[in-house]
Amino acid sequence: MSQPSAAALSVSGVCASYGPVQVLFGVDLCVEEGEMVALLGPNGVGKSTTLRVIGGLLRPDAGAVHLGTADATAWSPRKRVEAGLSQVVGQASFGSLTVVENLTMHGYAAKDRTWVREAVEAALMIFPRLNARRNQPAATLSGGERQMLALAKAIVNDPRLLVIDEFSLGLAPVVVGGLMELVRRLNERGTSVLLVEQSVNVALSLVHRAYVMEKGEIIAEESAAVLAADPDRVRTLMLGGHVSEAEAV
Repeated sequence: MSQPSAAALSVSGVCASYGPVQVLFGVDLCVEEGEMVALLGPNGVGKSTTLRVIGGLLRPDAGAVHLGTADATAWSPRKRVEAGLSQVVGQASFGSLTVVENLTMHGYAAKDRTWVREAVEAALMIFPRLNARRNQPAATLSGGERQMLALAKAIVNDPRLLVIDEFSLGLAPVVVGGLMELVRRLNERGTSVLLVEQSVNVALSLVHRAYVMEKGEIIAEESAAVLAADPDRVRTLMLGGHVSEAEAV
């Protein structure tokens, strides 16, 4: 993978709070162009808050968020979407609307309606199972199909950066395997990916690099291959243990 001059996403020194309670403490992470990166850690350590800051739903107390070379820290969520950021959070959809209607609604930010129709058809070509169910209400889809719909909605906007939050949650392993392959295909098309995932095995088998978070801080950054080869270290990190360089050797 070539090394670009600018990252698709750069989070620098971010601190964030909910009222008087500080949750993030100087978070630094980046996703290079064309790279897939995981943000790992147990529940309640600040992963979702980090995603809220990246998406513009929570203004940080300090630090900055850059999309490409642009400082997006003060941007609205809509402006971030227009700049190429798409987020997949759960399996949210309008159950009474068809697959096509859900996808079309997700192109609301686009000014060219013809382009939206073309983007919807392009997304459906990537997901043949959804294409076969294009006129079915979303409520009739299986869990795996609803997750496909969530991914398809994200790519309607042709994202430069795709942020995915827990896409394997509650799904059968065979379904997760299919979704992982779809994410790989999106990455091959040029989309950078930031994945927040509870399953370490799923994440490390998909991404190039991983960060581990504990109590609102990044405590480790390593290539996925290195972490996957050292399950004891991964177990220690996921339990909140800082591993020194001497211990890691």
